[in-house]
Amino acid sequence: MSASAFKTLYTQMIENGGDYDALPKDLLRKDLQVFVKETKPYFLVSDSFFYVPAYFTKAALTEYQSKFPTVNVLDLEGKVIVITKWTLELRKVNSTEVFTSYAGVECRLIVHSFKPQLKESLHPTRYPTNLYRDDEFKTTIQAFRHQQVCAAAAGKKIEMAPITGGKNVVSQGVLANSCGEW
Repeated sequence: MSASAFKTLYTQMIENGGDYDALPKDLLRKDLQVFVKETKPYFLVSDSFFYVPAYFTKAALTEYQSKFPTVNVLDLEGKVIVITKWTLELRKVNSTEVFTSYAGVECRLIVHSFKPQLKESLHPTRYPTNLYRDDEFKTTIQAFRHQQVCAAAAGKKIEMAPITGGKNVVSQGVLANSCGEW
């Protein structure tokens, strides 16, 4: 059983603290051949294990429309596309509103250039699931957030709540999460 390309890429991105340039160069040069799971309301692409949303730049859509004027992007559902130029970015989001996120963290696949493989059809042998519902990936995000809290705590003097006394000070000794810095 081969590993998920998305899980590998996204995990490395988060483990690097969201630094896209720190990813191994051999991974960044590879084209991503993906199955289009859904085109609306979200454009979801799958590596046959997991699905993630694809965010297209305006230039990518303009280039696509000039090269393939007869094929609407929304008609690519169930087809294979090759993403030839892409980047990843880490974003802070509201996870109650963005279902492809976890704990306020979303890693976004930004598509700069792509082309359809119209003659190729892919029949996934398994149903892909949301990457953000994978337990290992959620643990990676939790570790990332924990590192941020520890880094914030290293710069602050934290006074712990006294064992006795300290009446009417509920927040005494509690460190607020500062994960919005990236």
